[in-house]
Amino acid sequence: MSEIHAHKVLNLLREKPMTESDLRQSVIEEFGTEAQFRTCKLSGFDFEKLFAFFVERQKIIQQGGVWVVNQERVCGH
Repeated sequence: MSEIHAHKVLNLLREKPMTESDLRQSVIEEFGTEAQFRTCKLSGFDFEKLFAFFVERQKIIQQGGVWVVNQERVCGH
């Protein structure tokens, strides 16, 4: 199975800000429970590791109890 680019997960949040739990469920529905993700430079992420990466790098931020994309921290391709 090929890895899914992390931008596809960010796109889910662009469409609709959501809680971590809701995002996890959306990712499972969209990509399956065994999905593996990659970024532009790194690979080998499951959902938990990818979510932690997004938070650590401030690619997503919480606003009003839901997570949203921090566009200033996301590369533009």
